[in-house]
This record gives sequence, structure tokens and C-alpha cells, in this order.
Amino acid sequence: MYIKRFQPFLVHLILWILFYFGFFTIQIDSTLLLMIIFPITAMDLWLAFSLVLMLRLPRKRTASEAPEGWISEQKDVDGYPVRWLRTQIEDTRPLAILIHGWNSRAANMDGRAKMYIELGFNVLSFEMRAHGGNKPVDHWAAMHICHDFEEMLSVYSAHGWLNNGFIVHGHSMGGFIAQRGLRKELETSSNLKGIILESPVTSYSLINNVTCEFLKIPSKLHPWMMKRLLRLYNSMNKPRYRIRDVEFLESPKWGVPDAPTLLVQAMNDATLGELHWKHLADVHAKIDSNFTQHILENLKHSYERNNIERDHIIQDWIEKESLFF
Repeated sequence: MYIKRFQPFLVHLILWILFYFGFFTIQIDSTLLLMIIFPITAMDLWLAFSLVLMLRLPRKRTASEAPEGWISEQKDVDGYPVRWLRTQIEDTRPLAILIHGWNSRAANMDGRAKMYIELGFNVLSFEMRAHGGNKPVDHWAAMHICHDFEEMLSVYSAHGWLNNGFIVHGHSMGGFIAQRGLRKELETSSNLKGIILESPVTSYSLINNVTCEFLKIPSKLHPWMMKRLLRLYNSMNKPRYRIRDVEFLESPKWGVPDAPTLLVQAMNDATLGELHWKHLADVHAKIDSNFTQHILENLKHSYERNNIERDHIIQDWIEKESLFF
């Protein structure tokens, strides 16, 4: 699988080597080579190698211990042990599920978890593949995590943990996973009472554009690179993980939960900017959903385990929506 990431680049490299071998064999004027063909070669190989860079893996982190009083558990999904942390489950309480962001871990949601515990929720913090205490992988994709999350919701449901209703708080990439994993057609979403999206990802095309800009790829080529990336991704994955088209990778096709939704967004989002949350707001405006948004000047995208203003907004929203079951 790891080698397959490099396949487009290696194919292009071999083809160019064969081309140049033939070029020099017939001894064409080298001025033409330097002025026209060599820049084309360099650009083509850079674009092919950029696909490798765009299939990023999470940073390797040391496993963190479960916070004091928490329980660490895991369950195999297609041979991969997916991990989560949870408080002691009390039968009469609703459940709050937390999903961390890219390059973070379940334990990093402890500040938000404390708020939900104080509100009377059982709390569970889901951990993505290759993050925190989970095993590393040679290929990472949001669809893998969505599948894991949906499987885990079935496990939590079988334990009876969703019976009193549940809410989900997804941060950044965790918000993107939540939107897909909680779509209304899934049976496990039947007891969903609300979803909190904190500075969420809402479109992979927007992520692609930012990555292309970082790699100095001309803006006119961004859509083409997204399609090339999608073809490579589909060639690397089982049918259940494959993506039909680029539009599928953003709201609303990605998924819109049928539950009261709160957006808590960093005003000056240094990681995602403003396009993601504005796209989400537009989607909800068109479908006339129960959607509330708060854009906070004193909230950053990352390193916000504790934020009093954010927590007060969430508490007020839970009370307004009568989510104290």
C-alpha cells in the first residue's frame, strides 16, 4: 500500500527516462530539449510527486495514558484495533461523544469532556486511526475513520450507551467525521439529539486547494489535481471506501445529520480560514435546518482544551434545545 502511493510518480519517471533515452539516441538539437521539453518534464514530475505529498499521514505520537478515572478500550474493525476512552457509564445518563482533530488524540479532549461531565453526561472520547494510542498505518483517509466510527456506534448501541440519547462534539477533522458518521439514514443516528461542530472541516476540495497552494501548484490546476488524487485514492482502497466524485467530499453530499446543530467557530482560524464554516452555513441555510452558529474572536483553531466562552455557548445551547434528557 505504501509503495502504491508512489506509483504515479514512478510511472511518470520511467516514461520520461525512456523518452530522454530515445531523444538522445536520435540526437535531436539539445537547445530544444533545454528550452521546451525539460521544463515540461520538471513540472510533470513535480505534479506526480505532489500526489504522494497530498496523501499525508498523521504525525507519529507517543501513546498517552487515559486520564485518571477513565477507561481505555478498543475493538477490531477489519483487523485494526480502534481505541476510545470513556468515563464509567451510568445507565440513567445520556452520552456525549467527542471526536478530536487531525494530529491530535482522544486525551486532548479532556477539557471539553470535563464540561460535559459537569453537565451530567457520560462521556466517551473516540480516537482516530494512527492517532494517540492507536497503531500507525501506511495509508490514512477520512473514509476509513468514518467507517470505524460507524462501526463503533453500533458497538456503543449494543452496549445500551445510546439508549438515553447522545450528542457528538467534533473538532476540526472530527467535525468532518461526525457529519458523515451521523447522517440520518443510519440506524445508529436514531437517538442522536444534537451535534456540536467546533471549527470543522466541511470540504475536501478546500483542503486540496490549500495543499496545492502550499506546493506552489497553479490555481487553474487545482481541480485537475483533485481528480487525479481521487483516482489514486480509489485505486488504493477497497470498494467500501471509494469515492464516487469530488462533490461527494463536501457537505451536503458528505452528510448532514438530522439533529440540532451548533457551530462554534474560531473567527481567526489560522488552520482552515473562513471558507469551511461559510460553506457549512450556506448548506444549512438552503435546507432550513435547526442550525445555530457562533463565531468567536477569542477562540483559536488548536490548543483550546479549555475555553470559557466556547463552553458557556455550548451549555446555553444545550439548555435552549432541551438536551438535558
